[in-house]
Amino acid sequence: MEPDPVPPTLGQIQDLRRAAYAAESDPLRNEADYDALVSGTEPDYTAWMAAVEAIKARYPLPEL
Repeated sequence: MEPDPVPPTLGQIQDLRRAAYAAESDPLRNEADYDALVSGTEPDYTAWMAAVEAIKARYPLPEL
């Protein structure tokens, strides 16, 4: 019988989120900002918000 896995700490989850944001969602926001700047329109953050939501769902914060 294997012992129950130890849940990740708050700090570990924050590190995982930070890495995921840098790799997945930050480039989407940068692209939206750039596209809006060069076209003179408001940025469309739809893809960025979906990526952030997915990351938060993947790495939920522990309940305190």
